[in-house]
Amino acid sequence: MRLSFALLALPFLSGALGAGAPPPPPVTDMIEKRTKLKTHSMYAPYVDSDLQNRWWDFGGDTVINTNKHVRLTQDRSSQSGWLWSRLPLASPNWQIEFEFNVDGKGTSMYGDGFAMWVTSGRAEPGPVFGNQDLFTGLAVFFDTYANSRHGYSFPRITAMLGDGRTPADLDGDNARHELAACSKNFRRRNVATKARLTYVKGKGLRLETQLDEWDKWDVCFDAPNVELPTNPYIGFSALTGDVADNHDIVSVSVYSATLHPQYRPAVQGVSAPLGQQPLQIGRDNLSGGRAPAKRGGAAGWFLFILKLIGVAAFIAFAVAAYRTYSAQKSRRPAYY
Repeated sequence: MRLSFALLALPFLSGALGAGAPPPPPVTDMIEKRTKLKTHSMYAPYVDSDLQNRWWDFGGDTVINTNKHVRLTQDRSSQSGWLWSRLPLASPNWQIEFEFNVDGKGTSMYGDGFAMWVTSGRAEPGPVFGNQDLFTGLAVFFDTYANSRHGYSFPRITAMLGDGRTPADLDGDNARHELAACSKNFRRRNVATKARLTYVKGKGLRLETQLDEWDKWDVCFDAPNVELPTNPYIGFSALTGDVADNHDIVSVSVYSATLHPQYRPAVQGVSAPLGQQPLQIGRDNLSGGRAPAKRGGAAGWFLFILKLIGVAAFIAFAVAAYRTYSAQKSRRPAYY
């Protein structure tokens, strides 16, 4: 009866312990230091003497002002432009910080916005803010035009995780596939507008924005337990339709992130459960941390012969001693 009661109480006890566990920290707190990646960063003047960039490609209606920005679209209707890294991002944990500007002549009607991409494919123009649909990876839409009615305001920053098969919800402004979002007025601001995306593999991502004051970062959203493609490309694209805006990328800084020790993944073989470790590790542990020494075949046979000779000599000595004792006893007088 007591055992049955204890078994019934286990689920409630586990639930109580789980409820009291602290939530995991944001991914930004997991980072110990950052290392800037020149191969994925970009600044003015953006191009070399051949009007090319060593690490980035651009196309469509993109126009480069070497003193100011990379303009993905001008404030004209029916434009589409893109900017993509040439090399994939090999680091499993990273931060992407970029300065952008969205502005135009329109005061009440403007659009459509721009997108940031972290995907397995690259440089494929299409209908989703200037990029292809059916993408694999992460898209963050900086949407300035509402195609339908919502209970929240625009401009809006909204994320989608693409699986390569699901089309984007363009008519619903990504409401159907929204991973995380926030409503932020990032258009026509008085300070340099920036965004910072942090990703830790297996833990999740966080998007922060600087829109009101210099070096004042506000959290837009957290998305835990997000797994992005390995070695993705970084891209930016923009699209205008009947309404238009200038969509500019001013700079891009990409960092490889080193995590604090407690958040680093376990090294293979170090934290393996007892009984599941490789057999050689078990032998090493039994030898005080050193693997048993291996002896050569000739040395082993020599030691075995020495032992055999020693045993034979001991037996011969014992037999000789016994015979000597017996002979002496037989010669003794009867009165002795």
